[in-house]
Amino acid sequence: MKKIFYSLFLSLAFVCQGQAQSSLFWEVESPEGKKSYLYGTYHLLGSDFLDERPKVMEAFKVSKAVVVETVIDSSQLMQLAYLMIMPKSLKAMTDSADYQLLKRELEPLIGTDLAVYDQMKPIVLSTTYAGYLAEELTPDSLNYGGMPLDMYFAAEAKKATIKVIELETMREQFEILFSSQSEEEQLQDLIDVLKEGAPSGDMMSGIIEAYHANDLEALYQSAMEWEDGLSDMEVMIDQRNLNWIEKLEVPLKSGGLFIAVGALHLPGEKGLIQLLEAQGYTFKPIF
Repeated sequence: MKKIFYSLFLSLAFVCQGQAQSSLFWEVESPEGKKSYLYGTYHLLGSDFLDERPKVMEAFKVSKAVVVETVIDSSQLMQLAYLMIMPKSLKAMTDSADYQLLKRELEPLIGTDLAVYDQMKPIVLSTTYAGYLAEELTPDSLNYGGMPLDMYFAAEAKKATIKVIELETMREQFEILFSSQSEEEQLQDLIDVLKEGAPSGDMMSGIIEAYHANDLEALYQSAMEWEDGLSDMEVMIDQRNLNWIEKLEVPLKSGGLFIAVGALHLPGEKGLIQLLEAQGYTFKPIF
């Protein structure tokens, strides 16, 4: 099991699957000759990182529209909270030994008794744990201040009155995250991860350093030891890419887009690059 947990962790860490590509930042040209940009982000990386990537911001500033995975609207969070709730009790679903494991490993992270999460879907705890690990295992030298990249691009576009296009609504993202697996499968994934051990610091360092070096081939190599965990990415990555291609079809023909999505979505046979190439788009690496 563990597949959805690894998908969560690697979505935070943007790791690649399939044939590796050679860049994180691309100029995209439509069959009609209209140009846009595609940038693979790391969701936990602070926006101060962009000071080291001036070409990214140059492209951003001349774009007519900015495309992001979703636009976070805090006013919707309470309306969508029901998607995180389950009718079952976490304690009732778990035997005594596994429940004690959950308490021992997770209570220090959530800062409260596990009973507070008793009606929450296990994926809520998995998401918390994956986010904690991704931050904890990131070397201090590669921590950057500012907003998360995806949020930063959306916020800056709004400030500059640049049109913002979201590929998914918050509701759609919540449904993918919290309802793609049964509660039983979510719980077993989490227990398996806690029993078998978390990702290593060396693995996370390798991924971050490869991203910093704009080296998707190295990112792919860093991911190979996780190949089994990547075997069920269809819901988290592949199907979403297919949905996104449909939404990008019309605006891409007009050009002028700056598209910022997790780098995990770029490579592979069902990655955005190959899906768009099949429709006649050409790609040129910017750096």
